[in-house]
Amino acid sequence: MKIEKIMLIKTGKRYGRIAFGQAMGILYLVSTLRTRYPGKYQFQIFRQALYEDSINYLRKRFQKFDPEMVGFSTVTMEAKQMEQIARMVKKEKPNCITVLGGPHASFFYKQALETGVIDYVVIGEGEETFPELLETLERDEPVDKVKGIAFIRDGEVILTEPRPFIKDLDSIPFPAWDLVEFKKYAREPSMNGYSHSRPWSMLITTRGCPFKCAYCHNIFGKKVRKRSVENVIEEIELLVNRYGIKELHIIDDIFNMDLPRAKQICDEIVNRRIKVKIAFPNGLRADMMDRELIQKLKKAGCYSMTYAIETASPRIQKLIHKNLNLEKAKQVIEWTYQEGIIPQAFIMLGFPTETTEEIEATIRYALNSKLIRCWFFTVVIYPGAELYKIAQESYPEVEFSNYNYDWFDFWYWSKNSFYTQFTGINLSKIQRRAYRRFYLRPRAILRIIWWFPKNITFLWAIWWGIRATLPGIEKLEDFWVALKNRFKTRLENRLELK
Repeated sequence: MKIEKIMLIKTGKRYGRIAFGQAMGILYLVSTLRTRYPGKYQFQIFRQALYEDSINYLRKRFQKFDPEMVGFSTVTMEAKQMEQIARMVKKEKPNCITVLGGPHASFFYKQALETGVIDYVVIGEGEETFPELLETLERDEPVDKVKGIAFIRDGEVILTEPRPFIKDLDSIPFPAWDLVEFKKYAREPSMNGYSHSRPWSMLITTRGCPFKCAYCHNIFGKKVRKRSVENVIEEIELLVNRYGIKELHIIDDIFNMDLPRAKQICDEIVNRRIKVKIAFPNGLRADMMDRELIQKLKKAGCYSMTYAIETASPRIQKLIHKNLNLEKAKQVIEWTYQEGIIPQAFIMLGFPTETTEEIEATIRYALNSKLIRCWFFTVVIYPGAELYKIAQESYPEVEFSNYNYDWFDFWYWSKNSFYTQFTGINLSKIQRRAYRRFYLRPRAILRIIWWFPKNITFLWAIWWGIRATLPGIEKLEDFWVALKNRFKTRLENRLELK
């Protein structure tokens, strides 16, 4: 079959508590295809949360572009939206090929294929798998030998041989930054929740994580693969000099895994006089940080660092195999504070077998630290992760195989968390109280006012905090959004009738 036009969609509507960034997986995919097949394909990318997210708006874009293939990048809480768009695609053009990638694909490929609107699922990294799948389909050959995919044949889900991870990350071309509307992203809350300077861009310098945390995915493997310092600096200079980027959001799993390399990147930024601000919205490994790296990051332009603490319970740390040195982590948070960088942390509440006393100890850990900002998430239990097995063993009375998942329960603020379902304890209430206890302290309020960048994103961060601490505000906003969307849909339908 002939494929000329490819539409790539990063699913996910705009939610009050969820910020977002550039669709990195899609951008890497486009740049890879451009490099391998110069001028062969036309691309259109669509970041659902960034534009009008109604299905009618997307339908019009689909009809105008008329692609032969549509690819989706989806996380699990967006699965319903992905399925809705895929159904629209199949209704408009039944022979259009639909391909799913992203975290949801790796965990739930079977459920995605059983919807009947996804033809192929790419599992894990897509830079080698997707081009090979394209070539195979264009030659009208069987796809069985394409490693790292799943599909349905004769009513049965076929999972092909796993594809090895890409060893040389320098061989992957830089993301297709020319397709990104940086000014439009600059008007939206970033993954960091706020920014010092705009426009900002995400940056990935490594893939993989050697640790075996029971709650985590394994999309990029357990061996850390690193881009060379020269390759990273080249991309930073491209972003700053060509695209006018003023801030980088580094989203590696563990940027500080290799301390000498991390320090060298900082030194190069300083030596080349690259003027850029840096934030780490993804979790750094706190007990692997040293003060010298914090100081070098400060000199390179870093103003915000997030540490993945998760729990202050030694028992739970051992249960989930994170084994974080909690005392060292608290010391690193204090160093970060002393060096003038905003220290932030991720906290997870509601692990299997976790007691309310252990949850309280974790909240107190955050309260007694130098943290200026903290996220209190509810634990999400993904099938395929080891935490799922731990939950099965901890709650044998629950029939997991028959559990009817609501994909939105895989949200970190789900009001129907798995912990609540298993124990009957209202985790959402505990979570809201934790936010109030953390942010409504006079000391915390003064620190935020003093430390946070003073721009429009500061107001976004304040609004986010208000929503987290006062649930009534969230309900009012949800009502307003629903009313606005309903009015917009009716208006679009009337225009279509005319």
